[in-house]
This record gives sequence, structure tokens and C-alpha cells, in this order.
Amino acid sequence: MQNILQHDIYNIYQIESGDFTPQNKWKSLLLNLAKISMIFVFMTMVIFFIVNYQFIKYQLVGWFSDTDRIRANFKQDTDNDGIPDWWELEKGMNINDPKDARQDRDGDLLIALLEYRYQTDPFNEDTDDDGYPDGKEVINGFDPNGIGRIDRDKDGIFDWWEDLNGLDKTNYNDAQEDFDADGLSNIMEYQYLLDPRNPDTDGDGVLDGNENLDETKNFKKQNMLDNDSDGLKDYYEELFGTDKNNPDTDSDGFDDYREISRGYDPTGEGMVDAIIDIPAIGIKAPIIWSQKEDSREINKELENGVIHYPETAFPMMRGNSYITGHSSYYAWVKSDYKEVFKDIHLLKDKDEVIIHIKLRNGKSIDAIYEISGAGEVVLPNDERLFRDYEGYEMTLVTCWPLGTNWKRMMFKAYLKSPVIKDL
Repeated sequence: MQNILQHDIYNIYQIESGDFTPQNKWKSLLLNLAKISMIFVFMTMVIFFIVNYQFIKYQLVGWFSDTDRIRANFKQDTDNDGIPDWWELEKGMNINDPKDARQDRDGDLLIALLEYRYQTDPFNEDTDDDGYPDGKEVINGFDPNGIGRIDRDKDGIFDWWEDLNGLDKTNYNDAQEDFDADGLSNIMEYQYLLDPRNPDTDGDGVLDGNENLDETKNFKKQNMLDNDSDGLKDYYEELFGTDKNNPDTDSDGFDDYREISRGYDPTGEGMVDAIIDIPAIGIKAPIIWSQKEDSREINKELENGVIHYPETAFPMMRGNSYITGHSSYYAWVKSDYKEVFKDIHLLKDKDEVIIHIKLRNGKSIDAIYEISGAGEVVLPNDERLFRDYEGYEMTLVTCWPLGTNWKRMMFKAYLKSPVIKDL
């Protein structure tokens, strides 16, 4: 028993003596010093804030600048020019001068009020640096803050504008609604560059619907003319022979733009008759206006010609018109077009691609595109294949190498004729 007690006392002694080695003493001392320092700093800060409370309060109030206070009142508009004060101050404008809302400081065709509405830079004519001035993009339906001109519901209003103004880009009917009850439909607000959520866009006390829009220089753009508000501009109405005073020329219940943009004939029953003709490599084939992004459906359609991919631009219209055809296909499939694009790699710069278009009203139109540069072999997910484009572009595509679908052979072509008016 005595030996056990002696052993335990020895162990305890060893543990305690181990805790008081010179190394542990220094650790303990440093830890205590750190604690004392933290307490000292904390007490010093408390005393400083107590002694200097009024000074600190004054400084904090000073830091809450005029701009910040006005931001807090987000809708404050001292001069009633349609632009909130915080934005005017941020952009160096005068919150007491309503006239500066009508100025176009960067010469991009957008007055300051429109720069605010589209959240573009009033001192930079090309906010998104894509080579196109902001005003030209807005007038032609492009997003001035990025690339994009898709119209999923084919209502004549592009998706980016619907997103910006709270419309439903999948609802065809909301283009004809009047959200702000000013007497103008949403599509008319879009065409005249007005605000569909504000019945008096320019703040002059007159409802937008009561303005003489043909004389309203702030908003009216003469090259936006669409007399019947069907989304198809008057220039194209004349080109296709549709009635610019009737949104539904063939009275089938669908607006002219909705039909032509999907490959339907706006002047009669059925689809637009179109043939692609590439003389340099001896190609002539019918164009199938595909309606579904379904690979099985598209493969079936490719047996009957080349495919115009759904929701890409109709030939001669702004954007990217995407056309694809087989370079090879199963040997047992009977089709005159299963190798229609097998020689596409032989195309050269300046070669012509002609789209022959026939409508039920007897109109025949040739859209002539010109190949730009050499073809490229790209991956199927290359963003250039389906990119939207501010000009008049055509993308010719086929699977590559022959006998595979691993990659794509891509050629870009640009409209040469007819010369489209700057719409």
C-alpha cells in the first residue's frame, strides 16, 4: 500500500513539475500579457468613444452625403424630368434643370432620359463596347448592355426589353396589353421608345396616348415605322408584299411578323418556299423551317433538305440565320440530301450563298449572302454558332469530320443584297 502511495505521489510530482518547465512559464507569461493588452485596448476604445461621442456623431452624419440621402429616397425627382435625383447626381447632371433630360451628351441618339431608362452610360456612346452605338442598338431592338435580340414568343418585342419592363417573354398576347392605361399598347410603347409602366413618359402632363407621336422628337424614330404594329416594319411589308395597314394580311389569326419569323407564309397558307443555292460547290436544296429544337425531329427533317434552325433570324432580317445540312448519314437511309453539305469545306472567301424565296402572293426575292473568310472546325457548343448578331449574318453548319458528329464545320456569311435600309 505504501509503495502504491509513493508511486502516485511521484506521478503527481512529475506532472506538476512538467507544467513548470521554463518553456511553459514563457507561454503562460505571454498569454497573460496578451490578455492584459486586449483589456487595455478595449478600455481605451471605450473611453475614447465616450469622450469623443459628439465629434464621432458629427463625422458620421457628414459621411452620409447628399447623394446617399437622395438614394434613400429613391424616387425623388426635384425637377420632374423623369430622372430621379440620385441618378442625375451620379452622372453629373443638374437636379434642378429639367432640360438636361433631353440632352444627348454622347451623340448616340439616346437622350439622357432614355439613357436612364435603358441603364446606359450618357457619356459613352457604346456602353457595352460591341461596336454599335447605344441608340442604334435600342432602335433596332438590341440590348445596349449586351448581345441579344431574341424574341421567343414572336410578339414583335425582343426578350431583353420584355425583361426590362416586366413583360412575359413567353406570352405572345401581352404585346397588345396596355399596362399603364395610357391608350398605347405595350408594343407601341416599345416602338416609340416609351415606358410601358409610366402613362406620361416625358413628364409633360400629357398622357403618352394623347401625344402627337409623329411630332414627339424626344422618342419618335422615323426608321421604326410599323404602321400596323404587327412587329414587321413597313420596309419588310413592302419587300414581302404584305399589307402594312393590316397586321394579319392573310386573315389566318396570326400576325405577319409572327408568321414570317417562323417560316410561315404571311400572304397565304403553308410555309415559305425557299431554296438554298451555293453555285461554288453546286448545292441546291430546299430549306425546311424547323419548329422544334428536338434532335430526332431535326434529323427526320434533314432527309428532306437543309434546316433553318428554330428561333434564328429569317433570311434578310437582322440577326443570325442558322442553316445546317448533313455531310454524311446512314448508308441505308434513302435521301437526296444526306450528304448535301459534304463539300462545304471547299467554300472560299467571297463565294455567294443565295436564298431563293417565293410567297403565295407571287413575290419572289433573292437574298444574297457572301462568305467571309475560311471555314472553322469548332465544337458543338461553340458560342459563335448560335450567337445573336446586330447585323445580317448567316451561319452554315455541318457535322465534321465526315462520318462523325464530334465537331462542326462552320462558315459565316453576310448579307450582300438586297441592301436593307438602316431600320
